[in-house]
Amino acid sequence: MTRMSDSQLPGPPPHPYAASAQVPERRGQALPIAAMALGLVGAVTVFVAPVTFAAFAWVGAALGVVALVLGVIALVRGLRRGPAITGVAAGALAVIAAVIVGALALGGALVGAARQGQQGGQTPDGSGGEVATAVEWPRNMASGGLVFGGADGGLATSAAPEANALPVPRTAAELGTPALIRVYVDYRCPYCALFETANADTLAQVLADGTAAVELTPLTFLDRVSEGSYYSSRAAGALACLADTQPDAAWEANAALMLPDVQPAEGGPGLDNDGIIAAIEDGAGALNAEARACITEERFVPFAQALSDWVFANPVPHAADPELRVTGTPLVVVDGVPYPGDPADPAAFRAFLAQQGIAVD
Repeated sequence: MTRMSDSQLPGPPPHPYAASAQVPERRGQALPIAAMALGLVGAVTVFVAPVTFAAFAWVGAALGVVALVLGVIALVRGLRRGPAITGVAAGALAVIAAVIVGALALGGALVGAARQGQQGGQTPDGSGGEVATAVEWPRNMASGGLVFGGADGGLATSAAPEANALPVPRTAAELGTPALIRVYVDYRCPYCALFETANADTLAQVLADGTAAVELTPLTFLDRVSEGSYYSSRAAGALACLADTQPDAAWEANAALMLPDVQPAEGGPGLDNDGIIAAIEDGAGALNAEARACITEERFVPFAQALSDWVFANPVPHAADPELRVTGTPLVVVDGVPYPGDPADPAAFRAFLAQQGIAVD
């Protein structure tokens, strides 16, 4: 009888359940991995929602809930703890972040509604057509801006237009001056402050010499970066208040609002109304009771916002290029020609004025 070697001996028979036991184990690992993937995707979706599309926050929240459920099931079944715990944590983070984003959005909507109610329920229509019907106009701004010029360089007078009127910009000839310098500003624009610092003396000189009129148009578009305080609108509305109630202080008030230590810090809320009054009084002297009440009550904030919408919706009046539009501040237009130079370079601005026929000694 031939003896078989050890290598020839048959091995033990396979376990009848070995193959079937491995399949569920491999399949079971998919559950915690799915929880982890969905949780991470949900969290990322929520975090990008504020800068993309707000509704993505709720998509991320839904993915987070699914991740939470799958992660908990995986933990109960004793599957891979690392991915399962990651899925639970990421899913919970997605849900919590979505709730915060939703609360902030709701808060912003409520603030906007409150502001609209304070302003008589009117908002600018931005269509380039009529300024909203219930918006009250100030005196001495019928052109849409504050026009300084004439023999004394003071503010040109005009009656307050009807509530549904449009601005009526005038040319230098209609104003009776040799030239017209239009200056578009926003009181939280740092480059506007640089222009004011560099060129205020030049503008004052052309007014004193009678060689040009200067029209200031305060805009409000930088409200979008003022953390709900709508500082640009309140500052522009304050200047409109002075045009209406204390015009002799308007020129100095504009300069005061352009001071670097008065302008809001980047992203900050800016001064409250009492702070705006104090800043103006530091530069222009005491305000009368009517001017102070006008600023405190934000009487012309709706007008300033509606006017800003009209400015951006229409070409610059009487521009050499009929398609010229305000796209940012400061924009300085001299007899229809925009100044292309550095706003902080007084020599360049004087040279540009000379090119337009406005001599500055």
